[in-house]
Formats: sequence, C-alpha cells, structure tokens
Amino acid sequence: MKTFTSILVLVVLGGGLWWWGENNNNNLLGGSGGPAIEEEAQELCFLKFEDSLDSDFEDKYTLRMNLEGQKAAGELRMLPAEKDALIGKFEGAITGNTANIVWSMEGEVGTAQEELVITLGEAEASIPKYSLALPKILCAELNEREAVEKYLWEKIVTLSPIAPALGGNWYVVSAELDLEKNSGTVTYEDGHIQEKRDFTYVLKADGAVESLTIE
Repeated sequence: MKTFTSILVLVVLGGGLWWWGENNNNNLLGGSGGPAIEEEAQELCFLKFEDSLDSDFEDKYTLRMNLEGQKAAGELRMLPAEKDALIGKFEGAITGNTANIVWSMEGEVGTAQEELVITLGEAEASIPKYSLALPKILCAELNEREAVEKYLWEKIVTLSPIAPALGGNWYVVSAELDLEKNSGTVTYEDGHIQEKRDFTYVLKADGAVESLTIE
C-alpha cells in the first residue's frame, strides 16, 4: 500500500512539473509556440531643399515617420516657395518598405484628406504622387534645423543689425546652416533691399535656441 501511494505521489508531482514547464515555455514563447517578438518603434526623418525656379526662396519638404510593427504615423510638410503650403499628420500601414497612408493636410484653401503611398529606401523616401524623393536625415539634425529656422523667421525683425528701408519689415528668404559649427547664413529682405549675413547660435540643453547673433 505504501509503495502504491509513493508511486501515485510521484506521478502527480511529475505531471505537475510537466504542466508547469509547458506553461512556462509557452509564456516565454509568446503563448502560441512561436518566439515572442517585440516590435521596436522606429523614428525616421527626411528633408529636401530645392531652389525655387521663380524666386530666391527655397522649396522645402520634410517627412517624419514613426513605425511600430505594421503601423505607420507621422507628419508630412510640403512648403513650396511659390505655391500653397500643405502640412498635416498621417496614419496608415506599412508592408515591407511601402507605406499606405491617409494624410490629413491643411493649407491656405482649407483641410482635406489624401491617400498616399510612401516608399522607403536605404537613403531616401519617395512619394510618387508628388514626384518627390526626400533624402534621409538624422532626426536630431532635423530638430535642430527647424528650431533655428523657426527662431530666425519669428525674430528676424529684432535680430537684424540694421533697420529696414522705408519703414518696411524684414522677412527671411532662406537660411543655410552648418550644424557642426552652430552657424549659418541667412538671406532676408524688406521688399526694397536684401541682406545676406552670417550668424551663430547657441542651443539650450533641450534643443531650443538660447541665443542667435547676426553679424
């Protein structure tokens, strides 16, 4: 009787250990027998400048895309010099290197939604509908560029070391940046005269512009 009881206890213990091991393995493998794969989120940034054919202004296009699994979201900004700007967020899905998204854009004529295909390559992102190919850039570099440009555009009236002619107001035409040297060249005008001057800038720890000096 004792032998039978001992065998029964061993069987029960063995079965329990087997169940625990299988259950634990399933948890480690994602519960379905396959490996647990955690989709790592990615942030990709793209930037393109083009000289306008009709003026001294520049066309500018930026794309920020966040990828997580098969989801794609971000912002597309199309800022042509001589046409209406289009800016907006987008959401969609990505399969392989092709994202099918819905862009909720806003421009001078109002808001609209548009379906777009974005193809991602190793060095650029292509938007066939607009015949655009945007070179890839580090997101930190894009953040710095946009912070400096925003500061220049908003404060050029007070940053300029000289006053505009005939009581006009300065506005920025274009800016070229050297991120390694925290410097650049800005072209601005008031409708009568144009200035092209070098500048330097200092950033805060959070990436915002602390100061900017036009020479």
